Amino acid sequence: MENRTAQIVNATPGQLIVITYELIIEAINEAEKKIPVTDEKDFKRSIEKAQNLLRELMESLDLSYEISYDLMSLYLYINKLIINSYITKKKEPLEEAKKLLNILLVGWKEVVSKEEQKTPVMENTQKIYAGLTYGKGNLNESVIEENNRGFKA
Repeated sequence: MENRTAQIVNATPGQLIVITYELIIEAINEAEKKIPVTDEKDFKRSIEKAQNLLRELMESLDLSYEISYDLMSLYLYINKLIINSYITKKKEPLEEAKKLLNILLVGWKEVVSKEEQKTPVMENTQKIYAGLTYGKGNLNESVIEENNRGFKA
């Protein structure tokens, strides 16, 4: 996983949706790797992560648009597939959920690529201009920052 924190901090609203889809797909991939289930806790953790992220997408829908109802139906169906996989301990429902999420992800990536350059959702955050450097016997992080790192109140 790349530096998700920097991606999220500098993301536009559309990019946040793309990142959320990617994280859900990663969680489903993790759950698939744990089938056949030997450790119930790890499997449950991956399933819950996918469901929590999916719930965030559901809660962020603006229901004043008709397409939001269609997306809600898809999200509910994907959640049903995830629950089905958790109960049956089978990969097939997760594969179908992942297939649908990938289709939605491609669509959102297309929308984001055509989106006007918007400002990041989080304003007044730290901008990273440098990365990690190696020092004698340790790893140093070099960040050139502006004076004000805090969030606007």
